[in-house]
Amino acid sequence: MPQTVQLATARELAAAGSVHDTLLVGQAGGYAVMFKLGIGERALATKAGATRLFAGLDAAVRVLRRELGINQYHVDASGYAEREEPRRRPDRTAALKQSHEDAAYAEFLREGTARALADTRPALSSAEAKAHMNDIKAGHLAQLEEMMRRKDRKK
Repeated sequence: MPQTVQLATARELAAAGSVHDTLLVGQAGGYAVMFKLGIGERALATKAGATRLFAGLDAAVRVLRRELGINQYHVDASGYAEREEPRRRPDRTAALKQSHEDAAYAEFLREGTARALADTRPALSSAEAKAHMNDIKAGHLAQLEEMMRRKDRKK
């Protein structure tokens, strides 16, 4: 495995003119970006430090041009082979699932707010709301006491 360089460091090296040549090397499943520097060759790395593999040339070129300002490069596609199975990103799957849950919750809140705003019933004062809740509580307590009396009679 070749030595690697992070994107931020590659950006600084390219800006300083230390990148002598750039090579897109085809591998099984994609392309790796290799930089020829005065100190040897380095591969562009992922955040975890492994060699970054681009699914296609377009993605690799986009990073070279937009992120690093590198417009000249060579392509060696001799080792390229398409990925047999699609690439899985469990972290993105979880993030997408969370996004859908967040969107559903936001929609629930919007609908509830819309229903509340459309409600034409007159608003209760604090005292009226308290009295209403006390009536509901009293009704539930009466039901509970009745259930307990029935239970005691069965014994």
